[in-house]
Amino acid sequence: MKQNVLNTIEQLYHHGDFGYVLLNYVDTNVWANKITHQIKGINVENLTDFNYSKCFTLYIIPSIHPKIKIGTDKFREYIREHTYLNGLLVYISAIAPFAAIKYTRYEYVDGEIEMQEQYQPFDEETERIGKDILKLLENEGIQILEKSLLEIEVPNISLELREEEVTVFHCLFEDSY
Repeated sequence: MKQNVLNTIEQLYHHGDFGYVLLNYVDTNVWANKITHQIKGINVENLTDFNYSKCFTLYIIPSIHPKIKIGTDKFREYIREHTYLNGLLVYISAIAPFAAIKYTRYEYVDGEIEMQEQYQPFDEETERIGKDILKLLENEGIQILEKSLLEIEVPNISLELREEEVTVFHCLFEDSY
């Protein structure tokens, strides 16, 4: 598995550039729409932006919470009133058949809103949603990559925002500092 992922990344990065194609020809709503229609009891916020990403990025929370956009005043107010909000960030690569799921918790701490990310659910509801997402993606031929594989450094790859210590996650999903 590890070698398959590394070979895919090498082929993509040494023989292609995807920025122009992704920004101009890919429907950013394709996965948000599919997930919304196939999984009940969730709110999906589409955070997809192909500027430094090579993936569809979706923030998903249980529908028992209101539909609120991350970073807005309503979002901050909701976190202050309820002290925390658990959800999932789902990354679906637009360049290879892989995905990653990170569980999130936005929490009001000492007058500030802090975000925690981890690869394990914070509660039963996000665990259920994660399992539903996993099943849907597997049915679509998308393989979920585990933390240990996502953190492997990829040799001989340099990205625009990250020239050293480039990981599988950076190559398939998000280029970042």
